[in-house]
Amino acid sequence: MCKAVVASIFLFGLSAFSDVRPAVIFSEFAVLQCDEPVRIWGTADPGERVTIEFGGQSKAAVTSESGEWLVTLDPMPASSEPQVLSVVSQVSGFKFQVSNILVGEVWFAGGQSNMQTTMGYYKKTTQPDIDSADDPLLRMVTIPTKFYEGQNSKKPQWKDSSPDTVPEFSASAYYFAKNLRETLKVPVGIISCAIGGTPAEAWMSRETLENHPELKPTLDGYEAAYHNAFSNEAAYLQYTEEFTQESTQWYRDRNAGKKVGPKPKPKMGPRHFKRPSGLYENMFLPVAPYTARGVIWYQGEENASAQAGAVYRTVFSELIRNWREQFQNETLPFLFVQLATVGNGDDKSAYWPELRESQSWVEENINDTGMAVLVDGGEEQSVHPHSKDKVGLRLSLLARSLVYGETNLVCRGPRLQNVKNAQSSLVLSFSDTGSGLVLKPAEISAFELCGADGVYVPADAKQLDDQIIVSSDGVPAPVHLRYGWKKGFVPTLFNAEGLPASPFRTDPFPAVSKGRYYLDQP
Repeated sequence: MCKAVVASIFLFGLSAFSDVRPAVIFSEFAVLQCDEPVRIWGTADPGERVTIEFGGQSKAAVTSESGEWLVTLDPMPASSEPQVLSVVSQVSGFKFQVSNILVGEVWFAGGQSNMQTTMGYYKKTTQPDIDSADDPLLRMVTIPTKFYEGQNSKKPQWKDSSPDTVPEFSASAYYFAKNLRETLKVPVGIISCAIGGTPAEAWMSRETLENHPELKPTLDGYEAAYHNAFSNEAAYLQYTEEFTQESTQWYRDRNAGKKVGPKPKPKMGPRHFKRPSGLYENMFLPVAPYTARGVIWYQGEENASAQAGAVYRTVFSELIRNWREQFQNETLPFLFVQLATVGNGDDKSAYWPELRESQSWVEENINDTGMAVLVDGGEEQSVHPHSKDKVGLRLSLLARSLVYGETNLVCRGPRLQNVKNAQSSLVLSFSDTGSGLVLKPAEISAFELCGADGVYVPADAKQLDDQIIVSSDGVPAPVHLRYGWKKGFVPTLFNAEGLPASPFRTDPFPAVSKGRYYLDQP
């Protein structure tokens, strides 16, 4: 046989072999979900029969016309023993192998910057935990940034925790996983998929937004912003090239110590990182079939800043439904963080409180959800507080109680249960008081009262056994009250376990942000 023919056969063989592989999310150090059917998928030549071998199981599938295959492994017990995942072509016999795979608890971590920001970002407070991070059974994969189809992006790579790797881990997700590891004593894996400054709508399918009357205005706003700014796609692509050059120069000038103006902001369009459905399509969907125990979520600042807090209860509820559909689990646990406080209390607008109220509504009305309250974890000068250890701990308490069935565990702060009118005061009773209700002193009370005129004024609060009595000299006949109804405030209401109460109000007044939606402004 001539050398040319041999070379052709060799190259053909390499091409065929390279087509048989699992999805890139299945890399070395991955963790598969225990005690649940596990989906494994990938690509091969159309019509090819592929066999998956793992943990003593062998499952086969035939590749679709588009070159995709999926198999489902039977439930497996948790295992700290590294195993090999093999994908075998029944045509060529080629075997693609991924080593060091564990079986344990897997959680998907989504949201914006407070989920994305890393342990290294907070190293002034996290350095001791970075230095002591040496747990090969705690692993994380960060989904690389990708805003649009065709954008160059790295492959996701699972990593086990060590002082060298943990600085790149999501801080909120790391502390959550660390607490689960200490409690469950099984491997824990986190899939981190979050981008700073993004609205919830960027993480939802276009169909979900298009088919809901309260969500479609966001798509309409996007289309108007895009088409009003650009006559066609070519004009937009030219703009993106020019913007990239402008932005690059801005960073160069700033880093060189030159005086610069405001940071350039891109116009809305198909490559914008805040585009509705963009991150859902390019970052979430490629890994969404991965079998996970549940989702942890930290997001909402962008929607609150857009003054769209009231509709967020619909937005977030539909996002949860959308994600559960993609994960093929209609009861998938969804644990999330309520917005932390920020600022010194001067901002008295209702936008952040109304978004927090929407988050509380979701916990109360959507099954299999839980909310971690963080009003005691904010910072006056930063929307990115260092309290990620509190985030992780409180999310893990919810998981241990609601998902893993740990009994007699206090996982929430006090929740308003009843209000009684006692002439010149209102008497409040609460559930979830744990070992007892705690009212801390504060220079400025977080409680307010209003009378029949609907005008709120600051109020005094005092504790009597397991009740809180709220009164004000300025409101002799109180009708309604509210607590923590500011973007930034000093929380005073806790249970003995140290978990804070979420902000609340008793009035029926329409939300200031009612009728507002994301991208309804130029």
